[in-house]
Amino acid sequence: MAAREQGHSRTPRRPYNSEGRRAQARATRERILETARALFIAQGYAGTSIAQVAAEAGVSAPTVFAGFTSKVNLLKEATETTLVGDAEPVPLHDRPQMRHVHEGRTAEEVLVRLADLIAERAPHVHPIYAVVSAAADADPEIAALARTLDDQRLAGATRLAGLVVEKGGDPGRRDEVRDTIWTLNSPLLYGLLVTQRGWSVERYGAWVRRALTALALDPS
Repeated sequence: MAAREQGHSRTPRRPYNSEGRRAQARATRERILETARALFIAQGYAGTSIAQVAAEAGVSAPTVFAGFTSKVNLLKEATETTLVGDAEPVPLHDRPQMRHVHEGRTAEEVLVRLADLIAERAPHVHPIYAVVSAAADADPEIAALARTLDDQRLAGATRLAGLVVEKGGDPGRRDEVRDTIWTLNSPLLYGLLVTQRGWSVERYGAWVRRALTALALDPS
């Protein structure tokens, strides 16, 4: 009886803190992605191993595999989170920066805001996008990833072309406007002009604005 009463006098266990565990898991995932992104950019896809990512991120290799299943998926998520700016599961078209583009009052204002967003994100996106492009020729899975990224950009360009037409653009040029946005939004274009030709980021941004508004609005 005394033993039973003694057992009842023990301090109750603290409740399980699920939110704290989720926050810790998110922080670990973000650290792995940041580490992988930096290593992929510095060493290329082939030169980076899961074991190295794990060591640099301060976790085990099984932890990386459990979270991302493969090196291809790790590159995919490192690229996609760079495109949107963070690891939150919110599509680009639902984010504040893209809503700002969609809230432009005229077709020209939509395109100017889009050009500014392209110029703002390109320096961040191009390095990891270039890793995907360079690895695509040698790896069919990376080639599929590159196609997926291009398809996602095309879907976004399609939505934006419809918006441009809705706000005063020429309905007969919807497809041309879509393809113009898709082309000028390619991070590889930033690489050609800034990395290879030595343009400043400011010059690149001004050029994207002029090119996008001229080509999407004025067929001449």
